[in-house]
Amino acid sequence: MEIDLTKIGMYKDQQYEVIITTIDNKGKSNAAPFGLRVLEDNEVFLRIFEGGTTIKNIKEKEEFIVNVTTDPLMFTLATTNTIPDEYLTRISNKTATNDELVYLTDADAYFICEVKNLKEALREDEIKSSDVNYIKSEVIELNIKNKCVKPMNRAIHALIESLVNYSRINIVDENTQKYFLERFLESERVIKRVGNEKEKESIQILKEDLINQGFEI
Repeated sequence: MEIDLTKIGMYKDQQYEVIITTIDNKGKSNAAPFGLRVLEDNEVFLRIFEGGTTIKNIKEKEEFIVNVTTDPLMFTLATTNTIPDEYLTRISNKTATNDELVYLTDADAYFICEVKNLKEALREDEIKSSDVNYIKSEVIELNIKNKCVKPMNRAIHALIESLVNYSRINIVDENTQKYFLERFLESERVIKRVGNEKEKESIQILKEDLINQGFEI
């Protein structure tokens, strides 16, 4: 069956917030949130810093599952620790390794990825240097559980927050206006980095309107 991630609303060159589930060599499950970029209809890219459980498991197994969900509890559990087994379902791996895989039971969709290329590099910034892994993977199986599945993207949330602040900016005090404008600049940064063309056009319209009103951005 041909794999096409556009069937679940994931498009080339766009980044989405997902939950990655993996299993180690002893059968222990792990779940963690990541930003995932679509390279092609059946190819995805991850950037994962060294030292965590997810990258350790991916290097051991060279396979993982991407879970598409908007459930806030699952993102919270995955971020603060990991999602307990009671929320996960184990399945048999259909590849030659015959290992288990695990997915988020109530995910709207999930897909199995096979690592095709993993490059280790040193990332340096003004704070510190970190070992990072750049992972290119092929989607080998796609499962859609909810026909209304919609992947999470940070840009639309940043835009909505900016619109809410915009609607209030002329009725608040000067300090709050300054805060709103600072938040706007952060939202603009996020949208330019991970947003689609409509989201980028929308934040630009908002910026121009604020400038026309006399605000300095």
